[in-house]
Amino acid sequence: MCSRIEMEGPVYNTRDLGGYTGKDGRSIRPHRLIRSGALGKCTESDIRRLTEEYELKTVVDLRTNGERTELPDPEIKGIEFIHDPLLSDTMLGITREGQEQADSLSAMIQDLLKEAENHPKEKMEAIYLALASDTFSVTGLKHFFEILLAQKEGAVLWHCSAGKDRVGTATALLLTALGVDREVIIRDYLLTNGYLEPETEAMIAKVAEKVQNERILNGIRILNGTERSYIEAMFAETERQCGSTEAFLRERLGLTDEKTERLRDMYLE
Repeated sequence: MCSRIEMEGPVYNTRDLGGYTGKDGRSIRPHRLIRSGALGKCTESDIRRLTEEYELKTVVDLRTNGERTELPDPEIKGIEFIHDPLLSDTMLGITREGQEQADSLSAMIQDLLKEAENHPKEKMEAIYLALASDTFSVTGLKHFFEILLAQKEGAVLWHCSAGKDRVGTATALLLTALGVDREVIIRDYLLTNGYLEPETEAMIAKVAEKVQNERILNGIRILNGTERSYIEAMFAETERQCGSTEAFLRERLGLTDEKTERLRDMYLE
């Protein structure tokens, strides 16, 4: 079972995937694969923990250029930072990761009202379909696996804004490649809801000071959370395209049988 990495700063969704059972009963090595939200609010203590205890060597930023400008990653000596966006700035309009970085509270409220009136769950499912079908996103996912295969030592950490949609998709596909059971993958994906609850409730409290509209408040919960239907929509799209998610990994992401075995040898013990 993976373990949450408790951070001093408001970085709630950081996890070591070590411990999940993969192919042939082997487990994911600890301190090698870390999923997270944005690192811009890490404290110096958090950075020391990641670099010293977890031997972090590579950070993969899955965000857009705009998001990176709003909340840059901290500069960390000895760490390679790789920008690998999974959504374009235009596509990001479908999702509300990183709402706390909206230009203003009133603008965020107006956006949420529109989303609440237009089936926010369907909009969230749409982003997961795009992540598995849009050429821009698929190219980014392919690069993600190339980065993992090039990792010589230490830990690689990948993050987006909240660590739920783009990170959730990339992690689900990685765990599939490593041979982790589908239900275990979905349970890992859904852990985000508990970890992001403090952030979500704080966001709701801010909005409630200005607007008492249950649709908006519920919309925040939907847009800042995860649902089983979202990740299942992603898996279903990979199966629609290629017959199985494993075939999608091979045919669309270039993860040949040889590369898959190498990935497993690198990250399973």
